[in-house]
Amino acid sequence: MNRSPWILCTLLLLAPGPALEAQTLTPELALATFDSVWSRVATTHYDPDLLGVDWEAARDDLRPRAEGAESMGALRGTLRDLLAKLGESHFAILEGVAADALPSDAGGDADPGLTLRLVDEGVVVSRVRPGSPAHDAGVRPGWLLRQVGEVQVDELRREIAESLEGRGELLPLYLPTALHLRLRGVEGSEVEVSFSDAEDAAVEVQLLRAEPDGTRVTFGNLGAVRVEVASEALPLASGGTAGVIRISSWFPVISAEVAEAVDTHRDTEGLVIDLRGNPGGVGGLVMGIAGHLIDERVDLGEMRTRDSTLRFAVNPQRVAPDGRRVEPFDGPVAILVDGQSASTSEIFAGGLQALGRARIFGEATPGQALPALIVPLPNGDRLMHAVADFTAPDGSRLEGRGVLPDEPAPLTRAALLEGRDPALEAALHWIEAHSPRE
Repeated sequence: MNRSPWILCTLLLLAPGPALEAQTLTPELALATFDSVWSRVATTHYDPDLLGVDWEAARDDLRPRAEGAESMGALRGTLRDLLAKLGESHFAILEGVAADALPSDAGGDADPGLTLRLVDEGVVVSRVRPGSPAHDAGVRPGWLLRQVGEVQVDELRREIAESLEGRGELLPLYLPTALHLRLRGVEGSEVEVSFSDAEDAAVEVQLLRAEPDGTRVTFGNLGAVRVEVASEALPLASGGTAGVIRISSWFPVISAEVAEAVDTHRDTEGLVIDLRGNPGGVGGLVMGIAGHLIDERVDLGEMRTRDSTLRFAVNPQRVAPDGRRVEPFDGPVAILVDGQSASTSEIFAGGLQALGRARIFGEATPGQALPALIVPLPNGDRLMHAVADFTAPDGSRLEGRGVLPDEPAPLTRAALLEGRDPALEAALHWIEAHSPRE
């Protein structure tokens, strides 16, 4: 796996690891697991001094308790106490169902065409891909997801919440991800899905899995990832238009497509960049993409590992896809984010927000802005640990806090059932009010 700071947190968090069978806990296994966690942090933490924590004293204090652990639960408690000494939110022991929420090659990446989000009422359908099996079966945005195959959504939510050990801000990221993975499979296969419709009536359907939109790419151990850039021009009440560009994840294939989209919307009143549901990817891409919006060499932030520092310097884009000389877009820029906009998406949105170049709409992001790895442990659990620190241009850290919207506009089931998008509506209204164009 590529461990450079160019690959940022959440897509690494979702990287598959080897399948490990349940094991019987012995003192030897407990010590091997404890030592694995301790040494991994000791050798890879971005601060050689581990933020002033006496890591050797922590080992001496907790290692005997790990050796005497009488259950996996007790061992995990000791490991979490060890990690808690760092006072960082990006270190965790993932067990059971939380680890199962990580993707694996389930035999295919075909799906029924549903996009899911967590709202107050539960997991809802936020988008149905036009022409998809779900669309043809009558599934609509706002429907509440109850079950996928044998998996009850409420039970899965409870189990993931427990395994995340109170990290409730991660639930909007992990729960929809786990359900999306259960919807995926071989093209042409079927999955049984249960919903509550707009009238809260129970609906059970067999949904075919079909080829999804986007370009299929592979990157390191991530396996197949579907990457999509979509754009459209939406009318404003004043008679102008705003360009809307949706980016599903950050991989090199998006560069040319984003350049084309920006060029298409160069004369609009403003741009909306929709990063909702975008879990991250290749961090270095933010420098070029931001260059379509900024005409000077400024930094979106700084990434510091134990051995090096990477400054995310904006690279102004002054040549259009057809070779014309152009200037970066200088109109209002709105960015839409939610609880699934993580890692590279947070660096992009948070950096532009701190520079005053974009206004943020939607919901707080999960605060997963650090490069992190997930590695298997001898007992079958996984260790999540950060390997770098990131600060925005104003010196603030996004990890654990996330990007906070300038204009909160949470998604609701009621809005979806009415065919409305609160964050997009707020962004378009702001663009109309702030566009300098006549």
